[in-house]
Amino acid sequence: MHEEVIRVCPNPDCRYHNPEYAAKKRWYRPHGYYTSPAHPEQQHRRYRCSTCGRTFSETYFTRNWHLQQLHIDEMDLLFEWCKGTPVSALALRYHCSSQAIEKRIERMQLLAEEKSVVLEVEVKGKIQRIGAVQ
Repeated sequence: MHEEVIRVCPNPDCRYHNPEYAAKKRWYRPHGYYTSPAHPEQQHRRYRCSTCGRTFSETYFTRNWHLQQLHIDEMDLLFEWCKGTPVSALALRYHCSSQAIEKRIERMQLLAEEKSVVLEVEVKGKIQRIGAVQ
């Protein structure tokens, strides 16, 4: 796993949930693997916080971890939303609920405000991040 992806412990009550403490030492250790029912061929690394014991996966800090509708083209969604297409029409277009569209837009807004990854574009089989904080 890329060290820069794991930022803080996901437990808000843990000392290492604070970025100042988390940056000073490696506060987590490997804790096995899990397999997603949706993709049984892929194994995902799990980690455990050395202080509070909270476990989390290597995908926890990625932008797609919370997303249930992975088939939504975010670039297309962003353009359509900026053009003023109603959320209900976007939900029909992407075959999901209006709430899923609203959550995706909120997440894109949050990433933009944090100046985190804004766009991920696949070029020649590799993901390139545009607007990522280095």
